[in-house]
Amino acid sequence: MENSLFVIFEKLEDPRDNRGKKYRLIDVIMLALYGTLMGFEDFTNMAYYLKKRETELVEELGLENGVPSHDTFSAVFRVIDVKKFMKLFIEWTKSLVQLKNGMHVAIDGKAVRAATKKAENGNIPYVLNAFLCGVGITLGQKMIDTKKNETSEIPKLLDLIDIEGCVVTIDAIGTQKVIMDKICEKNGQFCLQLKRNHPEYYDRVQLYFDNLTKDEMEQMSVSVSTQKDHGRIEKRKYVVCSDEGIVANLLDNTRWKHVKAIGMAELKRTVNGETTYEKHFHVLSFVSTADTYATYARSHWEIENNLHWVLDIHFNEDRCTANSDNAIANLSLLRKIAFNLTKLDPSMAKKTTKKKMIDFMLDISVFKNMIFNVLPTVDADII
Repeated sequence: MENSLFVIFEKLEDPRDNRGKKYRLIDVIMLALYGTLMGFEDFTNMAYYLKKRETELVEELGLENGVPSHDTFSAVFRVIDVKKFMKLFIEWTKSLVQLKNGMHVAIDGKAVRAATKKAENGNIPYVLNAFLCGVGITLGQKMIDTKKNETSEIPKLLDLIDIEGCVVTIDAIGTQKVIMDKICEKNGQFCLQLKRNHPEYYDRVQLYFDNLTKDEMEQMSVSVSTQKDHGRIEKRKYVVCSDEGIVANLLDNTRWKHVKAIGMAELKRTVNGETTYEKHFHVLSFVSTADTYATYARSHWEIENNLHWVLDIHFNEDRCTANSDNAIANLSLLRKIAFNLTKLDPSMAKKTTKKKMIDFMLDISVFKNMIFNVLPTVDADII
């Protein structure tokens, strides 16, 4: 059917020589996707498992020549064009999500530690991920050589994805003029953390909030909440200053021309009688209430807790050793297709990721439905 996962990825150009080619590219990709949904991070064990179910897979998925060897899987994902694979992934996600103003896109980098090439300076490869908070699916990724390259690669990731009307959050490494400019150029908004990588402005903002009088505080938008859970008490206070003159005075108006407000998050945690304090500051490209600012600041960590953690725990990303040619980027994207599939079947909405993976394992018809049928458009509550 039009815009099904199978139809979209069937358009991927096959880079292999036609001579001696036995397996269709789309069949190799779909089988690898099914094996990834089982939690396999290596092709040797994946191929062994798929071979055990070859008769069933051929019947359900319409395979022409059965299940290929682990060498074939490995060779294919080494040569697939990363950019073309990514382009189709974005086409697929766009068919699934109707973006609306206020939707939240979090960007963060994640290491793939086992794929480190010890013979090449031991640099740990990183993948920049874009995650749609509230909806819970991945929008895109960008491979980077090391974490140090995040600043220069974030604008390239932003060029790949649609962020119009969305609010983009990034940790302090993203609080750079070139990134703020790119977000606004693409008609998005931002809520970016301000840390000591900008010491002068950080000190100014910290001093300003530390010296607010009671009367000044009452003129601002303030949100206060308390959460108690299993002996842990967390008190949160969020304050937003949207005064144009104050913001311009605290920040360089040329370098920070898109900033319309500054926010402070004050966190007090008490666990087993021990209390810790934290303060975080953010720059925002829009005038915001404290409640809205609090939601974006807190929801940013969904990318770590709901994506990166799942990729490592359930899809074993950090244990995947494939690192030849295009394998790291292509297998990382394959895991994100698998991750998104676990989020997209409304009948599985209340199940854990592990239980969803078990359902895919036990019933191939569940997987068949997800790849051959057009999936319903997903939505989320707007902040």
